[in-house]
Amino acid sequence: MRIGGIRLAMPVSVALLLVTTALVIGGLLTAAALHDKLVAAMVAVTVLLFLLAAIGLEHRYRTANERRSSRAALHLMRERAEVILESIGDAVITVDNAGRVEYLNPVAERLTAWRLDQAVGRPVEEVFRVRGEGGRRLNPVEVCLRQQQPVRLEGDVVLLRSDGVEIPINDSVSPIRDHQGEGSGAVIVFQDVADAREMARRLQYQASHDHLTGLYNRRAFEERLTRAISRVREGGDGCFLCYMDLDQFKLVNDTAGHLAGDALLQEIAGVIAPRVPEPHLLARLGGDEFGLLLEEVDEKEAVAVTNRVLDAVRHYRFVWEGRAFEVGVSVGIVPLAAVAGGPSELLALADSACYLAKEQGGNRIHVHHEGDSQLDQRLGQMNWVYRITEAFAEQRFVLFAQAIRPLLPETGLPRCHEILLRMRDDEGNLIPPSQYVAAAERYRRMPDIDRWVVVNAFRQIHHYVERSRAGGGEVDRCFAINLSGQSLGDDRTLRFVEEWLERYPGLAGCIVFEVTETAAISSLPQARRFIMALRERGCRFSLDDFGTGFSSFSQLRNLPVDFIKIDGAFVRQMAYDPVDYAMVASINQIGHLMGIKTIAEYVESEDILQRLAELGVDYGQGNWLSPPVPLEEVLEDPGAP
Repeated sequence: MRIGGIRLAMPVSVALLLVTTALVIGGLLTAAALHDKLVAAMVAVTVLLFLLAAIGLEHRYRTANERRSSRAALHLMRERAEVILESIGDAVITVDNAGRVEYLNPVAERLTAWRLDQAVGRPVEEVFRVRGEGGRRLNPVEVCLRQQQPVRLEGDVVLLRSDGVEIPINDSVSPIRDHQGEGSGAVIVFQDVADAREMARRLQYQASHDHLTGLYNRRAFEERLTRAISRVREGGDGCFLCYMDLDQFKLVNDTAGHLAGDALLQEIAGVIAPRVPEPHLLARLGGDEFGLLLEEVDEKEAVAVTNRVLDAVRHYRFVWEGRAFEVGVSVGIVPLAAVAGGPSELLALADSACYLAKEQGGNRIHVHHEGDSQLDQRLGQMNWVYRITEAFAEQRFVLFAQAIRPLLPETGLPRCHEILLRMRDDEGNLIPPSQYVAAAERYRRMPDIDRWVVVNAFRQIHHYVERSRAGGGEVDRCFAINLSGQSLGDDRTLRFVEEWLERYPGLAGCIVFEVTETAAISSLPQARRFIMALRERGCRFSLDDFGTGFSSFSQLRNLPVDFIKIDGAFVRQMAYDPVDYAMVASINQIGHLMGIKTIAEYVESEDILQRLAELGVDYGQGNWLSPPVPLEEVLEDPGAP
């Protein structure tokens, strides 16, 4: 018997009889009560049967409902999976255990140029054709199915579409397993990386090439140089480093402008590059400097290659806006085995050799050999650069001050001092700038030195000004700080000085910046911009060594300065040489006509002092008048001259 889908073990009548008999035997029913009890029992059994039927119906309904829900859930999951596969940006292909295509999502259809209905059932290697470096055929799916391990192809992999087009891709293949862990196929996921690879190539190119000339840059050159040094030290063939510096580049840059300078560098790179055969390396190291690494050559061949470069540059003419410029190139050649150091030491040595070629007239080669006395002298300058670096690190620079005295006290001119820099050696002895300035200028350390002087002078002068004003006194002194030509043309130094003037408001009126006439005229536009910017903040300017340039007077109109310092070469002998006397008189007269105060350097005798007073020169400076003393002594002594 079944009730609600549940099969019962006996008929209902038998069940009822068994219940009644049990009740009689047990004495629970009398004859009189049997009828009533039997009716009640039948009712109870009927209720029980209905309950069992209800339970059976519920069970059958629930089972059927669960089956329908499971089927619906599976269908929903399948739909969701297909939607996801169709919407993701990656291409997806699935294959069975035999390596035949089961599914492609739309991205895979587009990349392979196969439609889903065309691809299903085909061997995957027909649809997913990939090539490695050198065009080598690859079948990552076969490897994945055989090893049951994920496979990822490395290197530059390309997908060969059905129409023959190659697409760079990244890909991975993973096995698919069923609920029992058995392999049932594989899934391929891949992406079009053409844009990413192109971007990577661009970034790599930009990291290793100079943006202006298209040549290799200094970083790439030094990396190649490092490898070449290692090969030479391991017994490899000879290699030579050539350091090239353009002659007359500064003239083009200053007279025709930076755009012309950039164009010149681009054209020169185009002139030199064809003369440098493979596997040699040409690079722009910075500014107008180029590096050439000649590998597996002897000295004769290295010189021959370099001479071809020189000849090409010598016959080249740079034309800008109708003007033609001649340029040349100076070259220093150094064998890689010349020094035990690394790329920096070799480049410095080659730079020194190049500088010697330039000093000898330019447009020539200087080859370094052992015992090269000229280069040894240049290396001495490099040693000074090292000592300058040490002095910065060990705080061995100190400031001195020398009085610039008014020669006509009744004029009421303010007291002035020129701030002078000194370096202490390891034993504490003072070293004058004349011993290291040339090296600092050659290796562009002067802006660093100038900034150090500005910071430390400003701090000490600021404290002096604060003390004077706190005591109710007037600040009646000015302090002259020297700036090099390199700083004069350096916008970073200008911003640096402006920042420190903002840090110490009210200090500008005490500051006079000194620049040499030669430095100012050699970079006149930059010098004028620098001077005007700081004059607007209240600083004054003095033109040092005035009279040494052939165009001194004509250029003076273009430089808004407050003082001119008459070159000591005229002052030294003016008491005995009428020509020098006349030069001093002329400079003083023209300066006064232009409203500029005059200062005479190297006042070393009473005779010179009297002659200067006769001419009406405003100030005098020299060891005979007042030798330099530490700056703090001047600032601490109110009565100091």
